[in-house]
Amino acid sequence: MAGRKSLKSFRKPYSLLNKVRWIQSGSGYFKELTELINSAESEIHIQTYIFSSDHTGLQIAEALIGAARRGVNIFLLIDAYGSKQLTSTIEEQMTAAGIQIFRYGKFYSQGRLHISRRLHRKIIVIDGKSAIVGGMNISDHYNDISHQLAWLDFAVILEGEIARRLRHICKARWKGVKFPRLNDEDDLKEAGFAIPVRIRRNDFVRNQNEIAVSYRQAIRQAQKSLLFIGAYFLPGGRSRRLLRDTARRGVDVRILVAEHSDVGIMGNARRYLYAWLIRNGIKVFEYRKSNVHGKVLVADKQWVTIGSFDLNNLSTFSNIELNLDINHAPFADDLSRHIEKLIDENSVQITPDLIQKHSGIFEKFKLWAAYQIVKTLFVLSVYLSGKGDRES
Repeated sequence: MAGRKSLKSFRKPYSLLNKVRWIQSGSGYFKELTELINSAESEIHIQTYIFSSDHTGLQIAEALIGAARRGVNIFLLIDAYGSKQLTSTIEEQMTAAGIQIFRYGKFYSQGRLHISRRLHRKIIVIDGKSAIVGGMNISDHYNDISHQLAWLDFAVILEGEIARRLRHICKARWKGVKFPRLNDEDDLKEAGFAIPVRIRRNDFVRNQNEIAVSYRQAIRQAQKSLLFIGAYFLPGGRSRRLLRDTARRGVDVRILVAEHSDVGIMGNARRYLYAWLIRNGIKVFEYRKSNVHGKVLVADKQWVTIGSFDLNNLSTFSNIELNLDINHAPFADDLSRHIEKLIDENSVQITPDLIQKHSGIFEKFKLWAAYQIVKTLFVLSVYLSGKGDRES
């Protein structure tokens, strides 16, 4: 994955004019997000799956209201299902301050139900100059609140050309809105703006399958190691075969998942695959400190993809997702070392003996049934993400 050759891989070129750094979920993340909102001068875009009316949601809502009262144009796009807990009171307060809010994917419109194709991506763009892309929603789950430890998740904070491109992507979801022209003439050819980054999107209904392609190519091209953080890790048959073949080539394939998932049936479906994964030389680790919500792949400690995409068929064929690919060895190595420390200090490796210990007939049936149900739901979600949703 190293060197100039990798910059040309996966078909879409990288932008070199960027500064990037990773950040983990927790109070530090929301402190930085609040500071970015407070620094905004002209325009803020937020697109997210969940915006809750809890402590964290109120914190961000107050910052947005303050920015709107300073004259900042704010465009908040949230998923209708994921953000159903955003109360009308908070929404009305933000709207009264001048914040434009749109709920994506109403359950019923144009004479049919819309229960699939969710807006799952998480993007924040400030003045077209800085941006955040990752897996964190705006909710207490991703914050350190009193006795609750934040779910494990990651994002990229960046400045530069990719922030400008993300602004254009966000603008495209707002029909009939005339956006002000922002200053795009800043000279980015200075120290630090030299990290190769590109935007990858998945929206199968609109024939976008870029993140899935990035995952497959990274798995195929890996020479030494693959390190996954998988919130809802449930690869389909094609991805599993790629992982099996890569592990057989001697590549160290490791996956960090949650010991206790927030979606119990997904956790059981994933455990159904443990025996197959381990039998094929793939190492699985369960994180014990909190739930895992991150979606990260590090290849050969030189390349990273990070964002909202889970390695499962729901993200591949149904949801609207966005990731950043970062082709920069120092960034990848630093993040990889951090994840490896989390594995060493806060995780347990799943072994054949551990599987055997919990492999009674009832347990096997429960895991098998969960896997079959989830597979069926995934197929149903793809079917329902049909032509009727194409312009949603």
